[in-house]
Amino acid sequence: MVGTTVTQTGRPGSVCVVTEDTNTTADRIVLELAKLDVSVVRFDLADFPHHLVLDAALHGSRWGGTLRSRGRTVALEDIGAVLWWHPGKPQIASDGLSDIQAEWVRKEAAAGLIGVLAALDCFQFSHPPAALAAQLKADTLARAALCGVRVPETWIGNSPIPAREFVTGSPSGAVCKSLVSPAIADGLYSSSFYTSRVEAAEIDGSIAGSAHQLQHAVEKAYEVRLVVVGREMFAAGIHTHSAAARQDFRSDYQALSYSHVDIPDSVRDGITKILDHYRLVYAAIDLIVDPDNQWWLLDLNPAGNYDWLQKELPELAISAAIARLLADPHTPAGICGSALPKEENHADRT
Repeated sequence: MVGTTVTQTGRPGSVCVVTEDTNTTADRIVLELAKLDVSVVRFDLADFPHHLVLDAALHGSRWGGTLRSRGRTVALEDIGAVLWWHPGKPQIASDGLSDIQAEWVRKEAAAGLIGVLAALDCFQFSHPPAALAAQLKADTLARAALCGVRVPETWIGNSPIPAREFVTGSPSGAVCKSLVSPAIADGLYSSSFYTSRVEAAEIDGSIAGSAHQLQHAVEKAYEVRLVVVGREMFAAGIHTHSAAARQDFRSDYQALSYSHVDIPDSVRDGITKILDHYRLVYAAIDLIVDPDNQWWLLDLNPAGNYDWLQKELPELAISAAIARLLADPHTPAGICGSALPKEENHADRT
């Protein structure tokens, strides 16, 4: 079958959407790109190498060549932006390979494909090394404090005595939180480790088995999920109406209501500094607003979900903002560090 080569003569480059086939948030972004008449090439890392063919060569300092996916071919030089949105992992045929060999081949596949796409001289949303750096909780909390954003007192470790002392030293109590995703998947079964209250008496020697994160609890008036797209910020107030939701709103979405909230200038300025530091063009940030209207940053996710908020508060129109940024990263709302092509970047993003 002869594939159709996607080119963009006289128009912005194609947007390469790297995501799972079933990701509905990406579906909406693609629809918004279509409204802007932007060509889209969509695939998943899981398509490689069986349904995705890479042919890339380094010429000087730039990579050129083609990507071929299910009958469509795109020239690497014609890609104007890459959207990384919860992609899967390369799928390797392991016939005849040991588990160790299959894992090595899988890592080789990921390093080759991700490496070439990440090295393209185009807009990256968000660049994989930057996103990886911003996922390190200890660093992002410290960076937030340096940028003038309040963060709760936090302890990370696996030593029981200091952990008990940390919990005892909090006048408002303490919570235990995951350092990465709370989802725990095991084949057909999954569970979640949500934020939960912890008492000093509950901490025993089992804490030595891994790193744990404890935080001094902050009294909540309400919570905020703040989504940043380039320089635009979209804030949704999240109001909890059950005991479970007050501990972790992800545990009881049926007990939530939503509102539009204004972002204080000091918070807006601090968040901008954090994203500039990590060279991020996107983040979903969870904050607590206390009864004194002080804002506290809890988490920063460089690929955090927002779609359910957009359904509750359609005026947020976050997918449309993402599409605009991908279509034209050079707008004032989109300029953010070296996410811009190298020759036009004069600043020192995720």
